[in-house]
Amino acid sequence: MTSVTSGIPQVVWSANRGTPVGAGAVAELTAEGDLVLRSSPGGKVVWSAGTKGRSVAGARIGSDGNLVLFDGTNRTLWQSFDHPTDALLVGQSLQHGARLTANTSTSDWRNGRIYLAVEDESLSAYVDAKPPQRYYHLGFEKTPSAYATYSNGSLAVFAKPGDTTPLTTIQLPTVGAGTVQYMRLEHDGHLRLYEWRSNAQGWAPVFDVLRLFPDDGCSYPTVCGAYGVCTDTQCSCPDAANFRPVDFRRPNRGCVPTATPATSCGSSRRQATQHRLVSLRDTGYFNDHATSMRAVERVSEDACKKACLDDCACAAAQFYYGPDAGDGFCYLQSEVLSMQTLQPELVHYNSTMHIKVQAKSARS
Repeated sequence: MTSVTSGIPQVVWSANRGTPVGAGAVAELTAEGDLVLRSSPGGKVVWSAGTKGRSVAGARIGSDGNLVLFDGTNRTLWQSFDHPTDALLVGQSLQHGARLTANTSTSDWRNGRIYLAVEDESLSAYVDAKPPQRYYHLGFEKTPSAYATYSNGSLAVFAKPGDTTPLTTIQLPTVGAGTVQYMRLEHDGHLRLYEWRSNAQGWAPVFDVLRLFPDDGCSYPTVCGAYGVCTDTQCSCPDAANFRPVDFRRPNRGCVPTATPATSCGSSRRQATQHRLVSLRDTGYFNDHATSMRAVERVSEDACKKACLDDCACAAAQFYYGPDAGDGFCYLQSEVLSMQTLQPELVHYNSTMHIKVQAKSARS
C-alpha cells in the first residue's frame, strides 16, 4: 500500500513482508470475507487478514491511508493501522507489544534487525541480537497498556484509549496545509519524518524523531557496521593488525577480525588462553552500555577484562568508570556492532572497549 500525491509513491504498509511474492501475484477479497494474497490467480494463499466467516461486506482505503475491511453496518473488522510494518501515518498508533520493524536494506524489504516497540516503561528502539541491544529509550511511569499515537505535531504515549494527557511526548513539525507526512523506521536505525514538498515534487526528510546522546550521528548500532568505530560520522577499523574492512571503498560496511575468535561455548574450555583483548581507549559502545549480555558492577578494569576472557559467549567488554578506575562498571556483549569514540570531558565518564580476538599462538 502506498502514499501518493504525485511523483514517487511511498510504500507505507505491506502484507507478507517476510517472503515477498513475485510478478503475477494477486490480492483477493474472497466470498468468505477474507482478504488474501495469492502467489498467482487461483494459486497458493501466502497471506491472509484472517477475517474468513466474519461477514466482511467490503474493503476501502481512507484518505488517512488506512486499509479497512468492514461489515454491513460499516463496523471495522480489520484495518492495516493495527498491523504496522516499518511506517506510521498521521492518526496511526503503535500498540503495546507491537513493533515497527525496519527493512533489511533500501533494496531488501524483508524484516530487518532494527525495531521500535512500546514497552511497560518506555518507548524503546533495539537491534535484534542475543539479547536485544537497545539504542533508544524514552521512559515513563510503568503502564502495561501504554501505546504510542502519531498525530499532527507529536508522537505521544498514552496509558489507555480515551486519555487526553500523554505519559510522554516527542514534539514533531506540524503538517502544513495541502501536504502529507509519514514516519519510517529505516535500516540505519533512524526514525525519519518525511513530508511531501509540492514545490520540489518529491518527498523530503524533515525531522529525525529519535534524539540520541551524544547527538553526533555515531550512536546508532549499524552506523559503521560490525566492529566499526565511528568518529565524527567517519568510520574506521579498531586497528590494522587485527581487523580489516569488509569493503575498503565503503568503510561504513564494517570490519572483520583477521582471525575470528570463537564465541561458541561448545568450542573449547580454554577460552582465556586461546584469546586476548584489543583495547580501545576513549571508546564506547554505540548504545552507551544501555543493554548488555551481562553487567558486572564495582570492578577494576583487570577484573572486567578477565570476565570477558573467561566467558565463552563474550565478544567484547566495555569498561565504564568515573574518577576511580578501580571502581567501574563492566558490560559484556555477545556481538560487536558499531562503536564510537568519546570525549570524557563531554560525556563526563571514561570508557574503554576491550575486543576479544584470537591469540596469535591459538590453534584451531
